[in-house]
Amino acid sequence: MLSRSIKSQSGISLISLMVGVTISLITAVAMLTMFRHSIRITANTTAMSKQDGERSSAMTIAPMLLQDAGFGINNAAVGTNIVALSGATLAGTTLGGTPVTSGANANAVVWRHQTAATLQCSALLAIPEKGLSLLGPITCAALTDWSTASWTTQPLASLGTFNFVLRVTPTPCTQYGYASNGRATVQISSNNANDVPINSLSCLSNLTVTP
Repeated sequence: MLSRSIKSQSGISLISLMVGVTISLITAVAMLTMFRHSIRITANTTAMSKQDGERSSAMTIAPMLLQDAGFGINNAAVGTNIVALSGATLAGTTLGGTPVTSGANANAVVWRHQTAATLQCSALLAIPEKGLSLLGPITCAALTDWSTASWTTQPLASLGTFNFVLRVTPTPCTQYGYASNGRATVQISSNNANDVPINSLSCLSNLTVTP
């Protein structure tokens, strides 16, 4: 009688299949976690780059706008042609705030200039953590009209905190290596997305008379 040898079957057992599925699930979860982390880093980097771009642009444009202060006005002076405001807010189209003295911190600057025989007022308004806006220009007979005027708004930066310091200087100020007759400066301060301070100084060359 012939004897038949029984060979053990080879293949995948249920336990091996479960172990393989478990390892696959762990790998998939790890990959999804890494992907989500990468997306989050990319989104944060994009947002920070946008913020820095807006703030850099605003810090470049604002000093250029401030050069209009006193333009076309004889004997333009601080107080009658430019003023800094603390606690400034915009309720609808009405600007509120308290005028401050030379060297004090402010979150708004209002100035007057003349264009084509028309006196106009403009302003820079910074709301904490909400960026920087340009108000105006609007027609105004006197700088004191800033509190009763109906202002138009144009955003320069949508995020961040900006600060202004208007100073009257005893001697002509110097900017970019050029000494002008200006007797006032405006320093604009802010922080970038990494909270590093950034500053810009504007020499107001049209303001030749101290108050």
